[in-house]
Amino acid sequence: MTLKPLPLHSDTIPVSPGRRGRVYLRTLGCPKNEADGAALVRHLEVAGWTIVDDPASADAEIVNTCGFIEQTKVESLDAIWEAVERKDMNGNRRLIVTGCLAQRYPQQIAAQIEGLDAVVGFNRPDLIEQALSAPKQTGAPACWVEKPDAVYREHTTTWEFSEAQPAPLSSYIKVGDGCDNACRFCAIPLIRGRLRSRSVTAIMDEVRALVGNGTREVILVSQDTTSWGLDRADGSGLGDLLRRINALPGDFWVRVMYAHPAFLKPDHIAALGECEKVVPYLDMPLQHISDRMLRIMNRHTSRRETQEKIDALRRARPGIALRTTFIIGHPGETKSDFAELMSFAEDNAFERLGGFIYSAEEGTPAARFRARVGAQVARERLERLNEAYDRWSSDQSVDKIGTQLHVLVEHQTDDGQWEGRTAYDAPDIDGRVVLDADAVERPGFCEVMIERADGVDLYAVTVGENSVRVMETVQ
Repeated sequence: MTLKPLPLHSDTIPVSPGRRGRVYLRTLGCPKNEADGAALVRHLEVAGWTIVDDPASADAEIVNTCGFIEQTKVESLDAIWEAVERKDMNGNRRLIVTGCLAQRYPQQIAAQIEGLDAVVGFNRPDLIEQALSAPKQTGAPACWVEKPDAVYREHTTTWEFSEAQPAPLSSYIKVGDGCDNACRFCAIPLIRGRLRSRSVTAIMDEVRALVGNGTREVILVSQDTTSWGLDRADGSGLGDLLRRINALPGDFWVRVMYAHPAFLKPDHIAALGECEKVVPYLDMPLQHISDRMLRIMNRHTSRRETQEKIDALRRARPGIALRTTFIIGHPGETKSDFAELMSFAEDNAFERLGGFIYSAEEGTPAARFRARVGAQVARERLERLNEAYDRWSSDQSVDKIGTQLHVLVEHQTDDGQWEGRTAYDAPDIDGRVVLDADAVERPGFCEVMIERADGVDLYAVTVGENSVRVMETVQ
């Protein structure tokens, strides 16, 4: 980041009835940010705004930024500058910046990027709507960023849908925000604050509304999904939540992402095994595995404990796909530490795996560590990990040839092919299933036979009498 630190303050955005128009929203970063973006879309639609896919046709543009690591900060700044250029060609349009980068650097962004109308913190669609409706002003943009609340801000989310903006086929649902784990490399607590779990009632209301309006996959996300409920007095945990959702009527998938290995409990594992709507998949970022690095990172677990939980998951849900991520080149990582990581990853043959190079984030303890790993060494290590994963994941995909799978068909590509996913694949980050143009009539569930594989992507044909069956909306 090249933005200079400035003192923090808040300005009041004047409110007027204003006009309603067309809004283009660009969301960057992780599924948690996607969930915030989806909540913002619902809020604006209910308020009378029209969401458009083309920025050229918009009266206003919102950039929902990410600020997790240096790479995502740069991507967010690039997106802001692109939006500024579009505004320069049409000075009447509004431009608002929100999300994690706005939360962490509000005054820097407001002071050093010309052309903005407002900088608004995360989880405040109400303020964004006010900024869109406010009378046009000149001079510095309004800057409305507050410290994260002590409890989850439930009232910002609305579950109404419209014909213009129906419920998506796959939806992220935030079960909480913030984190208490204090991993030494992570800036999330500095941005999102401490753990704040949503209430069971709010989560269940959202699931019912989504499924009742066409959603066929709900994906539970949080900074640490396994810690959901720890800050609430009712004693509820992730296992209880999964069982409640599983008991709802309707044909839909439930997917869990961002589990922390230290806080994955036996009851969580039991629920993952017994709930038929919960797909055989778990996203559990390990970050590293050598005990030495886990202590340096403050991950609250050990290699032995992590392996025991992986084994328990595979016993409870045979065939489960485990996704994990590793940080490569964290300060202090030795050649021996990385060799142990490689051996562990290969021995467990994770069905889905990603890695990224450590990014020093200001304000985090790890950023002050002196035992740095060279950039070239880190790149070489990441390349070795990716090459190993490509080998065993390709073998796993080949093993699926000739098998019949239940697939959620999501959309049609420009060339007419249909694309979907198996229960073993999360949106955007995992593999896809490709079908011919005449395989199905519209999005929904169907049965397919896998004919060939290319990496983690599968190519299939529909099978059975219900080859073009789609799931009707649950009323």
